[in-house]
Order: sequence, then structure tokens, then C-alpha cells
Amino acid sequence: MRLLEREQGLDTVRRALDGLRADGTVLTAVTGTPGTGRSAFLDAVAAHAEQAGCVVRRARGSRLARGLFLGDPAAPLPDPTARPLVLLVDDLQWAGEPALARLSVLLADPGPGRLFLVVAVCEGEFAAETPGVQDVLLRADHVVRTGPLGPQGVGALLGEHGHVLADGQVRAWHRATGGNPALVTSLLERLDRAERPARARLLDLARARPAPWRLRSRVAAALTGHPDSVGRLAACAALLGGGAPTSVLARLAELDPGEADRAAGALSALGWAADRWTPPVLWDCVRETAEEGVALTDRGRLHRRAAELLYVAGEPAERVVRHVMEVGPGAWTGAAGLLRDSACELWRLGDDALAARGLRRALREFPPDSPRRGDLLTALADVEREADTSAMLRHVGQALPLLGTVEERAAIVSCVPLTLFLSAPHAVAELLELAGAGHTPRTPAAAGTDAGAAGRARTTAGTGAVAAAAVPGAARARHPGPRLEARVRLAGLGDPAAHDDAVDRLRNLAPLPDAGPDDAALRELTAVLVFAGTHGGRLRADEVARRTRWLLEHDPASAVARYTACALTIACAAVAETGEPARCWLDMALETARGRGDRRLLTTVLSWRALTAVHEGRPADARADARRACAAFPDPGRDPSADAPEDHDWLTVLALTSVAVETGDAWLAERLRDRLAQGPGAGQPVCRLALRVLRISLTPERELPVVVADLLDAARHAQAAGWCNRILFPVDLWCVPLLLRVGDPEAALRLLADACDRARRFGAPGALGRILRMWGTVVRGRYALSLLSESVAVLRPSSNRLELGRSLTAYGNRMRAAGRPGHEEILAEADRIAEATGEAVLRRWTEVRQPLPPGAPPYADAPVACGTLSDTERRVASLVALGHTNQDAADALGVTRRAVEKILTRLYQRLEVDGRSGLVPAVRRMAGRAAFGTGVLADRL
Repeated sequence: MRLLEREQGLDTVRRALDGLRADGTVLTAVTGTPGTGRSAFLDAVAAHAEQAGCVVRRARGSRLARGLFLGDPAAPLPDPTARPLVLLVDDLQWAGEPALARLSVLLADPGPGRLFLVVAVCEGEFAAETPGVQDVLLRADHVVRTGPLGPQGVGALLGEHGHVLADGQVRAWHRATGGNPALVTSLLERLDRAERPARARLLDLARARPAPWRLRSRVAAALTGHPDSVGRLAACAALLGGGAPTSVLARLAELDPGEADRAAGALSALGWAADRWTPPVLWDCVRETAEEGVALTDRGRLHRRAAELLYVAGEPAERVVRHVMEVGPGAWTGAAGLLRDSACELWRLGDDALAARGLRRALREFPPDSPRRGDLLTALADVEREADTSAMLRHVGQALPLLGTVEERAAIVSCVPLTLFLSAPHAVAELLELAGAGHTPRTPAAAGTDAGAAGRARTTAGTGAVAAAAVPGAARARHPGPRLEARVRLAGLGDPAAHDDAVDRLRNLAPLPDAGPDDAALRELTAVLVFAGTHGGRLRADEVARRTRWLLEHDPASAVARYTACALTIACAAVAETGEPARCWLDMALETARGRGDRRLLTTVLSWRALTAVHEGRPADARADARRACAAFPDPGRDPSADAPEDHDWLTVLALTSVAVETGDAWLAERLRDRLAQGPGAGQPVCRLALRVLRISLTPERELPVVVADLLDAARHAQAAGWCNRILFPVDLWCVPLLLRVGDPEAALRLLADACDRARRFGAPGALGRILRMWGTVVRGRYALSLLSESVAVLRPSSNRLELGRSLTAYGNRMRAAGRPGHEEILAEADRIAEATGEAVLRRWTEVRQPLPPGAPPYADAPVACGTLSDTERRVASLVALGHTNQDAADALGVTRRAVEKILTRLYQRLEVDGRSGLVPAVRRMAGRAAFGTGVLADRL
């Protein structure tokens, strides 16, 4: 193995050896902290000396014998007059007084000939400070110091062991080892050569394993001979984990300030920074060695004392919690309070995982029936709101019986994430019963009374962690009464009377005394009431759109989170065709999710955005967002702990399912179907309904009648339960093509008639126009023309241009088949819409081709519907239709410009257009018509 970053020192030795006079003696000293490669340096000197024709003799100091064998004092050394003699002495500090005295004599009277003496001394070891060693060092003609390696040297050392890493990973290795070659080598020894972990995980994997025995023995040896205070300070520094002030270390090691300073100086001489805990890998080894030598009782006492000192010194909560968790239950009466306070700080800083660990450890301090557990369970449930909703619901259920009053129990239920009352209705129903929250209030007065009682309870509960807004379990708003009412109403949507009552409450909802549009509790209750009115068909689309715009204006996208009222607002905005306000809010929410680096929230927002795109007639945007959201779900076969679709809110599952059906995306449907079937929440109602829908394409023809009946029954139950709106999730419309396939048009027409009645009552033009178009393509004759004409008229004021284009196409084709005049103008208008739609579809296609989302299939085919064109011709046509030059198209496809020109010539001939100016609108119309044909019953246009 080559010597790294030691060329300057070797050059010094070479020049000294080459300049050795006829009767001269040269002494060179090599110094360095433990593990920096002094012995390897002597090996390189020996190799060079042998090549130069010198006689090389080596000796090493013995730590145990405290001596150095230099031969019989009466026996002369080899004759240095014939060839130069090179004497290499390693670990001179352990040579012992007799050997050091003989070296002093040799240096004082070398005799005839040439002698080149190289001695290596380990800095920081106590024996290096003895007078004999210092005398030899003072006589040195040259001093070479072997310092730590730089990042390049560490990278080269890793490369010699077969690990070629990126610069960032090499820097991480350098920080962990301080550039110490022995520490780098010790980490590499811990890796099994048969293992092939990801390069980014190499360092973490090596550090997670015990240090090799050789490194432990070297660390123990480096401390040998030092005063006991040095070892105690080192053990305490290792136990604290770094970053502790010297005063805290001194108190933990029970040293006075003077002893602590001297001990810290001794460790610093070894290259070990006790206060900064560098290099970390070394201190890992010191901690392992110290813990092995400490009894369990003493270890618990040290961790307890460390936690107290760190807490008093104002150290970060993360460090405090780690020590308290090492103390056994019942061994320290203050452990629970300190853990709870530290968990509050960790939760505020965003470390939910460690905060939850600390609270779980605090729970072990009390028996199962202790009222003190109620406070801690409340705090733990709040920490788990986003990370693990099933655990959160379980801990709320455990806390409720331990809380003393109905008011306190109502207060904790008010903090349960809102949309879980839709995603997990059975679990939250049990919580409401335990809390004594009752059922949906039937009158505004009663609702206000209940809300006020719950609000007063929330204000006066004072239940530990829920008593202050800065801690887990604390109130999120000034008015928990509306929060509790929102949850009770959402859980009671299965009662038909709750819909009318919700609308009455909404229209009579007066702002709370000190509440305004910025009050989160008021917005949350308003969102639930709007959702209830929309779900029950008691509100018209224009009123829903107006109220959702108000909510979106006052609910900041920067505060977006899963399981909140945002999902209800987006669901209502989608069915009411709110349009631009919803798109802008979702775009800002997406930037928020990206800025936080929250993958789960990113998936949720992408799903919401895909749902709104579907209802606005933008299938290409919906497909792209849904693919990116679904591709983010890891494979549960490879990562069982990864989140699945059902780990998100109920709207995410419905949104992705809707996009898969409406766009006919087979990859999206298959991936979503696999994730839902393999996930732990496959038995949840929303997942069961989504799986029924997604499995339709796999159903044999003979089983379709039973499957359709089962699906419609499940949808009716879902609507009755209060979480499945038939306009938001139009299962009826998806079943119409299936009924036509099995030869039951009467049943299909009944579904369309019922859906049309609902849409007329609701008044959203996009949904009504779509149903009328579908109905008009199923029936025949003048009735079909009447339905299609009405569909076109309804859709003209709508922002859903795609659905208008479909209706115009169907209406124009039926008029032409019936010989009616005016079909040319209608089909020409449909072509203009197809051209505009096609441009948007093509632009989205070019955007999503690179980069692709992880796990997503490539968009191999351009969205141009023409069976006579090859894939390459469709791609060239699509790129040119967007204004790209021939060279741009050639670069994008990896072909020559001449090849693109030949393809364009063929396209002009096949599509019968005059050059580029005719090709662009023709291709855009083709792409738009392809989008027209992807909807439900769109094949009948």
C-alpha cells in the first residue's frame, strides 16, 4: 500500500540521506499522534535506504518491557565505513532509560563511518515527555511530522480498498475520522467484503458495527500511563457524545477545574478534542471501551447525571433525551418531566421521531392506570399526527379513560386530525363515544352551547403537555369548541338530517367574539359545513365555489398539511369547478412541500392537483401529476416500512383512482392497485372501494354483472357513510360502459338519469354537460340530438374546454349522420378546441419526458392519434408542432438533422399538408382528438 500525502517528509529524509558526509551522523525524528502512520513512514524510509545501498537495521520500543533491543553493548554495530548504516527506531518513547542512554552515547560519539538514525515518537503518550526522549528529540537535525490526511488522501485510501466515492461522501468520511489513516482503516475492516451496500450507506453501516479489537487496544494503550483523571475525562466525554463544555465534563468526571484542564490538554496532545468530540469515530471507540468497563448501575448513574448537567447547561434537547432514555424506569423521579420538556423542544424543532421516543420512555415511569399517563399519551398522540396516524389514534384511545372529565376528553379529541374522521370512521367513532362528544348537534344554538363548553374545558384543562401552546398536545387555536364540532359533524355525515343541519349552521355561522377570517378553528368548521352541504347535495355549485374561494384566500398554502381541512376544501373546489383560485393555491402548496422536503406531503398535494386537473378537463396535467405522486410510493416488498397510498388522506386515494380511470393510464392503475392491495390499510373502506374500481379491467366478461352490482352497492354505502361524493368520485358513470358491454342499456340509462338529476340540482356545468354528452351518445334519434345540444349549451360557460370539445364533436357527428345543416360549423369549432387542447397536451408531453419520476415508465409514444404513423414520426411531428427546430428535434431524439428532414418530408405526404405551416395545426388537432378519446364513453363520439 502506497504512502499517502507524505512526499514532503520523504523528500526531507532523502535529501538528508543523500547529503550524508563521509564521517557524519544525521538524526531525523518522526513525530505524530496515534494512528497517523509513523510506522508506515519508517517502512518507506527503509525501502529507500536499501535501494541506495545502505545497511538497514530496525528496532522498536516495547510497551511491556520498557526497553529497546539494540544488540549486545560489547558487540560493535556493522562497519559504517563500508556502507552507510541506517538505524530505524520505532516507538522510541517505550525504549527505556538504558536504551535511551546508549542512543545518547552513540549520538555523542558515533565513531568512524556514516550513521543515519531515524526515530519515531508517538505524540501525546505520557512516556514521550520523559527527559531521555526529549533529549533525543532536541538533538534531531530534521523533524518530520505525520499529520492527518486531507479529503483527497482519504478518498485515495478508500479507493485502494475498492470504494470509489463521490466528493461529498469522501468529505463525510474525512469528518468522521479526522483524516486519521488508522481510523479509516478500522472502518473498512468492519465491512464484510461480500456485502455490496449503497455507497452512501457505507459510513453509517461501518460506524454501526463494533470497533475492531486492534483499535480498542490501541486506544486503551494511548491512555496507559496518564493520570486517572485523563481516562475519566475521556470516558465522560465519550458518554456525553460531544459538544459539551469542559465545565460540564469536569463536573461529570468529578474533577476540579485544574485537573480537568490538564486532562483535556493531555487528550488534545493525542489529537482527541474532548469538548468538540473529534474525530467522532475515535470517540465511538472510547465510548464502547468505557461502557464495557462500567457496571450497569454506574452506567445508569452517569447517564442520569449527564442528563441533569446538560439540561441545566441549556444543551439541546436531543442530547438530553438520549441520556435519560438510558436510565432505567423508576430510577429517577424527575425523568418523566425532563423527557416531556425535552420532547416539547424536539417537536418544535421538527424531530418528531426522537420526541416520540422520549415520550414513550416517559410512559414507562408510570403504571398503566396512572392519570399521569394521560398527559403523556396526549403529547405523544400530537407528535404522531403526521408520522403515524394509526399509532396516534391508538394513543388517543388509551389516554381518554385516564383523563378526569368529559371536557378534558373532548379537548384531546379536538386535536385528532380532521380528515381521519373520513379515512378511519370506525376508530374515530369509538373516540367520540369515549370522549362523550355525542352526535351531530341539530340546532345552531345547541351547537354553540356544546362548542362553548368544549372551549371552556380546553382553556381550563391544564393537562400537562396540553396546557401550553408550545408543547405537544397543546391547543392549536383559541377556539377548540369549533374544532370539536367540526369533528362531530364530519363523523356524523352518514345521517341524512346532518346535511340540512350543516347548511343551516353554515348560513347562520357567526364569527366567534375574537375570531376573524384568519382563525383556523373557524375555517376548519366552515370547510366541514361546506363539505357536508356539498356531499348531501344541499348546496349549489355557485355557493360552494364562493365559499371555497373564501377558504382558499384565508387558508395560507404555506401551512398546508395532510389530514387537515385543506383536503375538504380542495374536494369541494374540484366538484364546484372553482378553477384558477384552486390551481394557484395548489401550486403554492406544492412549492411549500418541496421546500420542506416532505415526500409524503408532496405526494398528497400532487394527488390533489391531479384531481382538480381531471375535473377541469386537463387530462395530460392530471396524468403527469398522478404519475409523479404514485411513483413516489416505494415498493413494499423491498421496504416494508415505506408509506403506502392509504397512509395519506382519503382524498389522495380517491384522486389517484379517478385519474387512472379517467385517463385510461394502465401503468398508473396497475401501480396503484398493487400498492393498495399490499398495504396495511387494504381493509379500509376507501381502499376497498378504490380496489374494486381498479380491478374492473381485470374482470372476465362473464363476471362483469356481479362486479358492477357489487361496485354500485359499495359506492352507495360509501356515500351513505359520508365520505364518497358521487360527483367527486363518479362510480355511476364509470359503470355505464360496463353495463353497455354486458347488454343492459336500461340499467345504464337509469344510472345516467339519476346522475343527471344530481348534477342539475348541484349546478356545476362541467359535470352536467359531461353526463348529458354521455347520455346523448347512448340513445339515438332526436332525443340524442336534444341531449347533445343541451350539453353544448351547458358547457359553453364552463372552463372545461375538453368536455366542450367532446360534446361538440359528438353533436356535430350526429347532426352530419342525420343530414342536419350546420354540422360543419360545429365540427370546425370542435377542431379549434382540439387544436388548443392538443398544444397543451403536447407541451406537457415534452415536459414530462425528462426527467422522469423514479419508477415511472418512459413516455415512449407521443400523444398523436394516427395509426399510419410510426413512433418516430409521431415524436418528430409533436416536437415540430410545438415550434422546435429540426436541430432541436434531432437532439431530442438522438438522430441527425438529415434524418429529421426526411421524416418531415414523409409526414407532409402522409398527412396531406403543405409544409410546416400546415403540419403544426394538423398535429395539434390530432393530439387534441386523442385527448378527446380518452374519457369515459369517449369512444362513442
